Amino acid sequence: MKTKETAEKYFNAMVAGKFDEMAKLKTPDCVYWLSGEGSWPFGGYQSLENQGKLWGTVAERFPEGMKMTLRSITADDERAALYVHIRGMRKDGRIYENNVMLLLTFKDGLISGLYEYLDTIMVNELFCGPMDHVK
Repeated sequence: MKTKETAEKYFNAMVAGKFDEMAKLKTPDCVYWLSGEGSWPFGGYQSLENQGKLWGTVAERFPEGMKMTLRSITADDERAALYVHIRGMRKDGRIYENNVMLLLTFKDGLISGLYEYLDTIMVNELFCGPMDHVK
């Protein structure tokens, strides 16, 4: 499978919440990195434990989930860049809306690295900051 096809398959599995399918497309030592290292709790390289905390935070604060729209994919033999629009409503009514660049690197046809570039100020405020009064 070519990198662009694998990247699109990974994105579709992510949108569908098919974590087992996502895992099959990654190398066992795949790294996950988020922009904003040192400026918010989830910036930098993510351990599996920290990834679980991040997804738990998303599930708790955004019970209706996030709508992810793939705007474009640019790929060569070793990398794929996905331009993604993400929107969700926090349980207190605040809106999270972000344009994200996700760079995937590949090794032997599998994803070996995920590097996510996003608006760290907004994500820190809505994922880690105080919640407004929930009715």
